[in-house]
Formats: sequence, C-alpha cells, structure tokens
Amino acid sequence: MWIAIISGLLVSIDALFIGISFGTQKKCRFWHILVINAVLLILCLAGYFLGIFIGDRLYVDFDLIVGITFIILGLWVILSYFIFEHKNKSHKNNNESNNNGHQTKNIVLTGIFMSVEAMFITLALTLTLDVITILIPLTVAFAHFIYSTVTFFLSKYFRKFPSVIGHVIAGVALVAYGIMAIVI
Repeated sequence: MWIAIISGLLVSIDALFIGISFGTQKKCRFWHILVINAVLLILCLAGYFLGIFIGDRLYVDFDLIVGITFIILGLWVILSYFIFEHKNKSHKNNNESNNNGHQTKNIVLTGIFMSVEAMFITLALTLTLDVITILIPLTVAFAHFIYSTVTFFLSKYFRKFPSVIGHVIAGVALVAYGIMAIVI
C-alpha cells in the first residue's frame, strides 16, 4: 500500500511546476486550478477502473509497456517545451488581446495535458503495482492538487524562475519513473 502512495506522490511532481507556470500568468486564477484538478480527479478514477478492467483481462507484463510509455511521456514534456517556446518566440506579437487569448489557450491546453497525463499515471500504477487500492487515484489526484496549489500561491517568489527548469525536471521525473518501472 505504501508503494502506491509513494509512487503517486513521485510521479505527480510535475504539478509543482505547472502551479508555478499558472501562478506567473496574469490571466490565470485559482478557480482554473480547481476546475483542472476536479477534472483530473475524475480522469484518475477512470484510469484506475480502466487499469483494473485491463489487468483482469490481459495477462501481459505491463512493466515494460508502462516504462517505455513514461520515458516517451517525459521526453515529450521536455521537447514540447522547446518546440512550443520556439514557436511562441517566432510568432510574438505585442497586441495585448492576442497575448490574453494565447494565455487562455495555454491554460486550457496545460490543464488538458495535466489531466490526461494523471489518468495515464493512475492507469500505469494500477497495472504495474502489486497492490490495487483506491489510494492510487486519490493520491495522484490530491498530490497534483496540493503541489499545483502550493506553487500557484508561491509563484510570486518564482517570477525569475526560468520555465525551462520546471519542464526539464518534470520530464526527468517521468523518465526516471519509466526506468524504475522497467528495472524494478
């Protein structure tokens, strides 16, 4: 049971940097984080029940599949930052209404990505851990909520924090969990 809780806490570390990212955006409000995390909880529960459903019907060693998936997901987090950042720099416009629309789009896309990623995390933990407990989706969802909320409110102290560091650390955490799933 403890491995489920510790795993849920570890793989949710990317939410720390999402909270910082949201907190430094002028358009983002705390209710955005509440809505995103409500959807995230629902998707975590869906991932948990999907994991039970798949695990009961397929007799495959999911460790390798989950490990490779997390490694790819972690690399995607890192690479997507550089791709989108390059795109944003090349299309930069000083028009304030355009920037507000861009911020809103980023909040929605990040929220969707964070929720779907949490669902896959829950699904993966359900398939790979020896213990199947409802604590898996609850830990993942509440860890995302706590991490993103705390850093959202502390983000005023991180104004000079380079956003690339958050994406790289979040990606490396996912890659590390993928390697652990394969090796352990």
